[in-house]
Amino acid sequence: MKSAKFLFVLVLLSALVPLVTHAQAPAVQLSMELFGPWALCASEPDDALVCTMRLGQTLQVWVQAHAVPSWVPTRLIANWLPDNASFEAIWRQGEATQVFTFTPTEAHVTKPEEPLIVRFIARTDFDSISKELRIHVRANQPPQAVTNPDQTVAPYQIVLLSAFDSSDPDGDVLRYRWDQISGPPVLLFGAETLYAIFLAPAEPTTLVFRLTVSDGAFSVSKDVTVTVAAGCPCRDP
Repeated sequence: MKSAKFLFVLVLLSALVPLVTHAQAPAVQLSMELFGPWALCASEPDDALVCTMRLGQTLQVWVQAHAVPSWVPTRLIANWLPDNASFEAIWRQGEATQVFTFTPTEAHVTKPEEPLIVRFIARTDFDSISKELRIHVRANQPPQAVTNPDQTVAPYQIVLLSAFDSSDPDGDVLRYRWDQISGPPVLLFGAETLYAIFLAPAEPTTLVFRLTVSDGAFSVSKDVTVTVAAGCPCRDP
């Protein structure tokens, strides 16, 4: 009789242990952190991360997974990677962290309704969770760098360099940079803006400046020459 009761209790415990273990199983958490300022990304209501990028740009996303409590081993995988993409582990204490890096080619250009989809999956022995990264890849054309014409100025004249007519066929936001590449060095104000100004040297000379315009994927440059002439009856541009 005692052995029958013992057997009954043993069977009952074997049935309850999985339920209790599942109820107390550590939860796994998964997050995606965007890196790379040239990709436009937003979270969707279903918790997916949707990114739109152009050819020549690189997308980098840190995918982080950890369980509660943190000592529970967590595995992190990607169900699929497009060509020219990598998913590499990095060490961070208490987390499974990997970096997804992707630089698309022309073969990756997508239709609006058909993004590239990568699903990241985090697993422990008790639980699993996944999140989607949806990538829209658009074609890209390089910007156009346009400066004001070459000019001749008088000594000590304030000189304006302009990139006002520069443009991008895709309507991307542009970044500008002015660099002096020849002539006596001058103090250039606004070197990373649409307009740059400087004070012409006191002696006749020739100065050359280079404008570089970037859309984040492609960069183009154009040079402009400023001639400083003594006794020049010049007017400000």
